[in-house]
Amino acid sequence: MKPDSRPLSRLSIVMLFGLTIFVSAFLLFQVQPMVSKAILPWFGGGPAVWTAAMLFFQCVLFGGYLYAHALGAVSSPKRQAILHLLLLAVAAVFARWVVPDVSLRPSGDEAPVGKIVWILAATVGLPYFCLASTGPLLQHWFARGGAGGSVYRLYALSNVGSLLALLSFPYLFEPWFDLPTIGAGWTWGFWLFAAACALIAVIQVKAMPAAAGVGGVSAAPTSSPVGQEPVRRAGWGERAGWVLLPALASMLFIATTDHASHDIAPEPRLWILTLSLYLLSFIVSFDHPRWYRAGWVAAAALVSVLFIAGRHAIPELFGGYWGYGLSELRWIHGVMLFLVCFVCHGELYRRRPADTAQLTGYYLWMSFGGACGGFFVALVATHLFNDFYEWSIGLGAAAALCVLVIDREIRARSAAATRGAAGRAAGGAAVQVALSRRPALTWAVLALCTVLAFWWDNPLRGRLSHMDGAVETTLDQTRNFYGVVVVRERRFPADPARDHRVFYSGQITHGLQFLAPERLRAPLSYYGPDSGVGETYRYLMARSPAADVAIVGLGAGALASYARPTDRYDFFEINPEVERVARTWFTYLPQAPAAELRVITGDARLKMEQLPPERRYDMIVLDAFSGGSVPVHLLTREAFAVYARHLKPDGFLVVHITNAYLNLYPVVMRQAEALGMRVRSRFQDQDPDRFIRENHYMILTRDDQYLRAYPSADRPLLDAQGRVIGSRNYDIPGVGLWTDHFSSITPLEWRD
Repeated sequence: MKPDSRPLSRLSIVMLFGLTIFVSAFLLFQVQPMVSKAILPWFGGGPAVWTAAMLFFQCVLFGGYLYAHALGAVSSPKRQAILHLLLLAVAAVFARWVVPDVSLRPSGDEAPVGKIVWILAATVGLPYFCLASTGPLLQHWFARGGAGGSVYRLYALSNVGSLLALLSFPYLFEPWFDLPTIGAGWTWGFWLFAAACALIAVIQVKAMPAAAGVGGVSAAPTSSPVGQEPVRRAGWGERAGWVLLPALASMLFIATTDHASHDIAPEPRLWILTLSLYLLSFIVSFDHPRWYRAGWVAAAALVSVLFIAGRHAIPELFGGYWGYGLSELRWIHGVMLFLVCFVCHGELYRRRPADTAQLTGYYLWMSFGGACGGFFVALVATHLFNDFYEWSIGLGAAAALCVLVIDREIRARSAAATRGAAGRAAGGAAVQVALSRRPALTWAVLALCTVLAFWWDNPLRGRLSHMDGAVETTLDQTRNFYGVVVVRERRFPADPARDHRVFYSGQITHGLQFLAPERLRAPLSYYGPDSGVGETYRYLMARSPAADVAIVGLGAGALASYARPTDRYDFFEINPEVERVARTWFTYLPQAPAAELRVITGDARLKMEQLPPERRYDMIVLDAFSGGSVPVHLLTREAFAVYARHLKPDGFLVVHITNAYLNLYPVVMRQAEALGMRVRSRFQDQDPDRFIRENHYMILTRDDQYLRAYPSADRPLLDAQGRVIGSRNYDIPGVGLWTDHFSSITPLEWRD
C-alpha cells in the first residue's frame, strides 16, 4: 500500500499560506520606517511626520481590509482570484518606485499633512494597499479551504513578520545599506510575495471550483470553541468592541510615540520601539488564550498608567521632570504602552467571532478602529486641543478599561466561589452584599482615574511656578502640526525687577524676557553674554562693523538683542505660530535695531537651499529644537553642506547642543571633521540669580585668532573635595557621520 500523501500536501499548503502571510507582513511594516525616514527631512524632521505617516498607513490598511471583505463576498472563487491577480500585477509595477524621489520634495510652503499623504499615496500607496489586503484575504481562503489549524495563529504569524521587519530595519538593514538599496531589495521582495500569492490563488481555484457557498464561504460547518454557545452573527455591541478596543490601543500608541519624541528626539528607532511593542501585544494576544490573564494584566496596566499620571501630576514624588535618563523614560513609557495594548488586544481576542465566515468583517472593524485612533491624534486632536490632551484622554480611557476588566474578573471569581459554597448561606449572602456594592466602587475609581489623567495638563487648574515666590499665569497657548507653543508670565510681588515672560515649546523653555523697561534688551536663559553664542557675537562685532547673521530657530527672538543698526538678520522658523508669539508677547524682535531683519517661514534646510549662492553669512546659529529635541535632519552631512555653502570662509557655525538626554557633541564633531573646520566647545553652568540656564555650544570656524582668544571651556571634573581636576571629555569613539540615510541616537544617551 502506498503511503498517503495528503497530509504532506496539506502541510505544504499550510506552509505556503504561512510563508506568504509572513512575507507580506514583513514588507508591510518594513516600508513604514523606510519611507517615513526618507521624507522626514522634507517636513521639518518633527514627530508629527511619523504621526501623519501612521494615519496614512492605518487608513490604507483599513482600505485593504475593506477590499478583502468585499472580495470575500464574491461567490465565485475563480472571480476572486482573477480580481486579486490583476491588483497584484498593477501593484508590482508601482513597487519599483517605493522610495520617494527627490523630485517630490515640497517647497516648504505646502500644508504638511496633505503633502505627506499625497507623497505616500503616489509612491507606496498601491503596493501597501495590496499587502494590507493579504492577511485577512488569505486567512479567509485558508478557512474556506479547510486546511486545518487555527486561522488566528496566521494572524499572530503575520504580526511576528511585522515585528521582525521593524527590528531588522534599524539593526540589520539601515547600518549597512542606504535607502535606495533597501528600497530595491524591498521591490524584489514584493515581486516574490506577488508570485507566492498568485500561486495560492491558482491552488484555491483548482481545489474548490464549486465548493464555496453563499458569499464564497465554505459549506463545511465551522466549529465553536468548547463551552461557547452555537455559532451566531455578531451583534452591534460586539462590533463596537471590535472598533473601540483597537481605537484606544492605536490612539495611545501614536500619542505616546508623539509625547516621547517631542522630549527626546524624533528618531525612527523610538518610533520602531513603540510600534514593536504595539505589535508584540497583538502577537501574544492572538497566539493562544493562555497568554492573556485578564485580571493580572489589567492590574499591572493600571499600576503603570497611574505611575505615569502621577509622575506628571506630582513630579516631586517621582524624581522630578528630569529624574530619569533616556533609557528609563523610554522603558517607563514602553512598559505602560505594552500593558495597555495587551489589555486592549487581549479583550479583542476574547471577542473574536467563532464563525470564520465573519473573519474578514472582524478584521475590517478592527482596522477601522485602528484608523479612527490615528485619525483622532493626527487631525482631530491637533485642531481641537491646544496641548497633547489626547495622551491624557488615552491614559484616562486605559485606566477605565483596566478597572472594568478587573471588576469583571473579580465578579467572575466571586460567582464561582458562591457556586462552590452554595450550602453556606451566610457566606453566600456576604458575597452578594459585596457584589451589590461593587458597581459604585467601580465608577468611583473610574472617575478618579479620569480626573487624574486630565488634571496635570488642564490649563484651567493653574500651574505652580517652578520658581519660589512667583505667581505664574498662562498668556497664550496654541498647537498645530509642529507642536505646542506656550507663553507664561511670572510675577514676583516681593521683587518686581525679576518679573519676566517665558516661551515654552511643549514643556521646554525656549526663551525668557524681563518685563522691566530697562532690562528688555538683556538676553537670558541659554543666550547670555558669557554663553558660547554670546562670546562669538562679541568677537564678530569687534571684527566686523556690519554682519550678516542667520539663525535657525526663532523662539522668543532673544538673539535679536545682539543686533546693531548695521547688521542684517535672517531668522528661519518652521512654525508660523512662533513668529506670531515672538512679535505679540516679546519685544526682542519688534525692537531690534538691525538694518534688515527677516523671518523666513519654513524648514530651514529647504529655505536655505533656495537662497541665491551669493547670500553668505558671517555667522549661522543652529538653535532649532522641537520640544526638547534637535531635529535630526538638521545635523546630517547634507544639512551641514548647505550651511557651509552659505557661510563666509572666516565665518562661524554655532550649534546649540544643550540636551537633557543626548550627548550631541560627537555628532557635531564628525560634521566639523568632514568640513575641515576646527571646533570650540563652550559649556556654561547655570546661574539662577541672573536667569542663566545651563547651556552648551559648539562653534565651528577657520578663524585661528578667535580660537586663541576663546579657548574651549567644558564642564569641569571635580574630585571628592570639590577641587577641579580636569574637564569632561564629551566625545564618544565609534559614532559615525550622520547622514540623511543613517543616524542613531543609541550611543548618544547620557550615562550619568
